[in-house]
Amino acid sequence: MTHGTAAVGPQVLFHRFYAGYSGGHGKVWDYFNHALALGYDARIHFAPGSLRESGNPWAAMPERVLDVWRPQEAGLLFVAGMDWQAVPCGLEDRVPVINLLQSGRHADPELPLFRFLGRAARRICVAHEVAKAVVATGQMNGAVRVIPAAVNLPPISAASPRRGVFIDGIKRTALAKALMDRLSGSGGATSAEVTLLLEHRERADYLSAVASAQVAVLLPLPREGFYLPALEAMALGTPVVTLDAVGNREYLQPEGNAFVVDADVDALERAVRTLLEAPDKAAELVRAGYSTASRFSLISERDAFSEVLNETMRHITDGLRG
Repeated sequence: MTHGTAAVGPQVLFHRFYAGYSGGHGKVWDYFNHALALGYDARIHFAPGSLRESGNPWAAMPERVLDVWRPQEAGLLFVAGMDWQAVPCGLEDRVPVINLLQSGRHADPELPLFRFLGRAARRICVAHEVAKAVVATGQMNGAVRVIPAAVNLPPISAASPRRGVFIDGIKRTALAKALMDRLSGSGGATSAEVTLLLEHRERADYLSAVASAQVAVLLPLPREGFYLPALEAMALGTPVVTLDAVGNREYLQPEGNAFVVDADVDALERAVRTLLEAPDKAAELVRAGYSTASRFSLISERDAFSEVLNETMRHITDGLRG
């Protein structure tokens, strides 16, 4: 779903290598639509080899996809992750750049993302922990603003009544398989119906599976930037069992809106069985989860982005006057 209006502002140019849907692409898509809704002429160029169909959200607006990459002609550039590779060095001195940081990995000197911190840009971090990590490097070149990632859910088809346990094991395969074995009844324990995800699904199918479960077990990596799946599950009314991932501290309230446990199969099994066997506790998490998710709205995210765009435009105007 897009939020576009007639463009009256300058062009905001995006760039992506799209090999399939991810949460990172989804958030860039949100910002693309924010720019449109705020009256900017948002356009995107895809790197060679990108998939143009197969779940690519921009497939619905081909008129906004550029065949030729001319960043020097943009009014503003919006980049995230490795998009910096498509921006010629030094161009940011002439064309303002807004840089979305979605992970604490930007602060790791061993990773290629780190070297981009020295390039001039106004930076948006999706969580306070991400901002804290990158500022601590001492390498930042430009202002930093935290805009917590918002939830953007399409219409969802969910089974009723809810059944079983959904485990997202894409990022922690061994742990997810071990948990499935435990929950399926090995060792004499009462078995539970389990849906185990080990590879990417279409977004709508993924969300439907979460919304149809009695419990969602979501297993992030140790240093995620925000980890939207757990917040999305809260918005869908599914009790959540998850792990600390640093960035998800932005919204997690352990024992309040989710069970947050160690990355240990025993701890995960105990948390899941507690929620399956204690519907009152599960309902308590659901109520708190709904309340939490409601605070991370697209409107709030867009309003904050509008301020960043306005600051950037004022900077351009002041530079021209100077």
